[in-house]
Amino acid sequence: MAPSSLVAYRVIFGLLMVVAVARFFAYGWIHEHYLAPKVLFPYAGLEWIRPWPGVGMYLHFALMGLGALGITLGVAYRASALTFLLTFTYAHLIDKTYYLNHYYFISLAGLLLVVLPLDMKGRTHVPAWWMWLLRGQVGLVYFFGGVAKLKSDWLVHAQPMKIWLAASTDLPVLGRLFEQPWAPHAFSIAGAVFDLCVVPALLWRRTRWLAYAAVVGFHVITRMLFPIGMFPWLMMAGALLFFPPDWPRRLASWLRREPMKAATPEPSPALPSRRAWTGPALAVVFLGVQFLMPMRHLLYPGDVMWTEEGYRFSWNVMLMEKNGVAEFRVSEPATGKRWVVPPSQHLSPYQVKMMATQPDMLLTFAHYLSHHFAEQGHPSVEVHVDAFASLNGRPRQRLVDPTVNLAAVGPWDDLHGWVLPFREVAPP
Repeated sequence: MAPSSLVAYRVIFGLLMVVAVARFFAYGWIHEHYLAPKVLFPYAGLEWIRPWPGVGMYLHFALMGLGALGITLGVAYRASALTFLLTFTYAHLIDKTYYLNHYYFISLAGLLLVVLPLDMKGRTHVPAWWMWLLRGQVGLVYFFGGVAKLKSDWLVHAQPMKIWLAASTDLPVLGRLFEQPWAPHAFSIAGAVFDLCVVPALLWRRTRWLAYAAVVGFHVITRMLFPIGMFPWLMMAGALLFFPPDWPRRLASWLRREPMKAATPEPSPALPSRRAWTGPALAVVFLGVQFLMPMRHLLYPGDVMWTEEGYRFSWNVMLMEKNGVAEFRVSEPATGKRWVVPPSQHLSPYQVKMMATQPDMLLTFAHYLSHHFAEQGHPSVEVHVDAFASLNGRPRQRLVDPTVNLAAVGPWDDLHGWVLPFREVAPP
């Protein structure tokens, strides 16, 4: 298979990552996300991943940018791709507050770019499974994004689309459309159909161009509605992988107004050896793991959108609108002293917003308060939380059992001992 499509994907991916790194410098996000917070919310078992002190995080992102530039240019390719993968993944495992699906996708795509030598030096043809591996990764994002929408909230009640469109009626042209009572239902159904059907449509030659136009239209609209960063552009780039492998050469010939040069004949396939099957077998294992990851929430009781157990790393893309409030009560049984701690005393406004609806983040903050009070001379305090959350426009209901001392709950303990069950009420 000709490698020009893979090279084009590598270049576009690298350019997008250069822009992404530049945005962190330009908008002050390095300081805001990593240096300013007094409290971080690490992933369980990854507490050792911490921001570098001083200018370390700025140097970290500069190194990340150099890796992305090396990917784009194909310079020191393997070293550049590995540098980008390690620096990007490290930075975005520091604090789950800022988890985004496309950060997860970038780490997975970065891993594939390390494994597949897409600098293509000295290569005129590559194994077809390289292309199918990347297509499979892109396809899984859409597939599970669609499967996650097969819920009554999304399909029957058009939630949270009603909330989102009502907040966007000031947009030019589209804003008046969003005011129509049928619009949330139409957009919800269209979103589910798009996610479930776009990959088959991209694979079929007769519908490919129409499907790609739908990809562009869909992601442009979502970019207008939501602050989702680089995700639309990443998916538009990924969808190009479904075109014939020589599309960049065809496009270049069309732009130059000259006939496309005949492609170099592909070498005759050799008899498959045991070593030749290693790559495809590992690719199947990789995609198999990616297929199982989004289904792990089925192992846990309760509504995944309420408990969020198994919610991350599962392509639950733009699936819910959740907001809440939380107030922490600290008590010292030995002395009878009590304190009410508003989270805003220790957290940024964004951290407060994200923590209020996510049980594992509430637990992390409870442990932080326990350590904080111990440092203040109160070593044996209990921490309780009054937390209420609203899911997809429903009235707020209590999220956490206020009688449970969260300071005594471990990060690996069963959360169903202290997260209260979701009471099903039809959303508005």
